[in-house]
Amino acid sequence: MGEFSSVKLYKNVIYSLVHENAAQSNILSLNSTCNVWCKFCSHRQNPPEVESFRIPALALDFLEQAITLLDPRKPVVIGESVTRVIEGEPFIHPEIKKILLSIRERMPGTPIRITTNGTLLDMEMVSFLASLGGVTANLSLNSSNTDVRQYIMKDSRAETAVKSALLLREQSVPYHGSIVAMPHLTGWDDLAGTIKYFDQCGAETVRVFVPGDTRLAPPALRIPGNLREHLDLFLEEVRVETSVPVTLEPPQIKNLRASVSGVVAGSPAQKAGLRPGDHIEKVNGSRVKSRVDAFRKVLEGESPALDLTRSGNNYSVKVIKERGESSGLVFDYDVDPCAIREIEAAVRRKRAGKVVLMASELGFGAMRLALEEMWDGGAEVIRPVMVKNHYFGGSIGCAGLLTVGDLLEAVRDNVGKADLCLVPGIAFDRRGRDITGRSYLELEIEKGPEIEVV
Repeated sequence: MGEFSSVKLYKNVIYSLVHENAAQSNILSLNSTCNVWCKFCSHRQNPPEVESFRIPALALDFLEQAITLLDPRKPVVIGESVTRVIEGEPFIHPEIKKILLSIRERMPGTPIRITTNGTLLDMEMVSFLASLGGVTANLSLNSSNTDVRQYIMKDSRAETAVKSALLLREQSVPYHGSIVAMPHLTGWDDLAGTIKYFDQCGAETVRVFVPGDTRLAPPALRIPGNLREHLDLFLEEVRVETSVPVTLEPPQIKNLRASVSGVVAGSPAQKAGLRPGDHIEKVNGSRVKSRVDAFRKVLEGESPALDLTRSGNNYSVKVIKERGESSGLVFDYDVDPCAIREIEAAVRRKRAGKVVLMASELGFGAMRLALEEMWDGGAEVIRPVMVKNHYFGGSIGCAGLLTVGDLLEAVRDNVGKADLCLVPGIAFDRRGRDITGRSYLELEIEKGPEIEVV
């Protein structure tokens, strides 16, 4: 099906997609135009059948309609590529200031999160963001060296982008730094230098992303097979030299202990004395089951009491904060106990005895741990099965990019071995279609297990 051009796509289809994203995910898509050409950009490596949508700079009156669909109780997200709409650089939109003012006028206290490459964040724009209040930037810098940034992003405004980190700090606009790690092209010193630059420029956190490649990637852009392991070891060394929390995404989950990856400077958690490496055991007396569980319990609590272990010793601290206010604790993402409860509910509802849970390559280990430690569904057998992403190939291994074709192969392998097959809902849109447009209903084969999307 491929990438849809706005010329070929009926306006009502584009409008429907943008309205749906606004109403259901609090995401406001502005345009698909980008002013850089990143070597690691995923869109150019996609197989032609991938269903993605490219949109023009949408008219202000239409966007104001979309803004009315946003939930003021949740952060408004702009520029983050998590839907099938291709997100461009938000600040390219000619009406960006009016759009942001419209959001702020309609939702005075709602946080706004904007992902940007920084090329258009000059003093005037950063001052404007500061005046809005409640804006947090995700700055995709990738390198603090202007020559390297020009090399990996073809960025003609690299100096402005690099300087934007300083401007955000000076204008007290909170921001998070992000880096797609390409040390095989840029060198390890550049990666370390960029993290240290973010540290010096007051980033709240730094997210380092393991790059991905597909089977269609040219040889020069293929990712070394051991890059993730090398990044893990390298970042351990860099963390010793910096104070900013640094995470590697997607993380390698080896256990479900709620180990603190980092603590944001000046946050309630830092004021309470929490440190990286602390293990949160209980929140307000309730035992935590995973990092996600700990994060949510702390977030939802008002001045929560934490029981923790540090270097084999037990401690109790109270984090002074409001309900819903960020504590400043940073965790790797592992497993949400709500997902396990949903699995339990599906098994009970279907009265299944033998259950197969389809998991991606990246999620398999964490899901296996969660089933061992949290499962209480009463099934005779629940067995996680790793599903490889053959469609995209390369280093792609996340559940959101699994296709019906990938899952169908695993379903066929389990004919006669399971009564119920649970497949990850993140692989499908709200109409039950995968990223190529195929329906999950195609997984229901003759003599095969019953299919349930969770």
